[in-house]
Amino acid sequence: MTAVPRRSRTIHFLIAYDHDTRQRIRMQRLSDGARAVVAYGEMEREYEHYPRVEVVLLGADSEEAIRVTHPNYFDDQPLDELLDLVR
Repeated sequence: MTAVPRRSRTIHFLIAYDHDTRQRIRMQRLSDGARAVVAYGEMEREYEHYPRVEVVLLGADSEEAIRVTHPNYFDDQPLDELLDLVR
């Protein structure tokens, strides 16, 4: 019998990003999908009067994965470090 690889659990990353300063304002990690959706709605309402603040909810198996797929939210990470993650 062949072992079926265990699927990793999704981590939800809730991010508020200020496009004027090009910086992440906040980032939360949540393991519960339903709670992540509720928190997303709350954060959207919190920043609704700030049109240059983007609120996003991303799911991945690790923070490293979203650093590779969404590097614009991680301007604090050096380019060579990002390239190492891709290799």
